[in-house]
Amino acid sequence: MKNVSNCKKTEAGVALVWQDGKKEKCEVFSFSELDDMRINVQDLIEHPDLYRIDLQEHKIYQSQVGRNAY
Repeated sequence: MKNVSNCKKTEAGVALVWQDGKKEKCEVFSFSELDDMRINVQDLIEHPDLYRIDLQEHKIYQSQVGRNAY
C-alpha cells in the first residue's frame, strides 16, 4: 500500500497522487467507486495524508494513524 500525498477532484471522480521513489504517480477513482468503498470524498480531498491506496486491488483505505488528532 502507498501513502496518498495529494488528491485532486476531477469531473468523474478523484485522482490520488503518491510518491514512487522520486516519481509522482496517480490513480483515478470514480465517485461511484468511492461510494462503494464508503470513502467520504470531502474528507479525502481535505486530508489525503490520512488515506492509503492499494494498487493491486484498486482500493482506498483510511489510515488509523492521526485520526484522533482532528
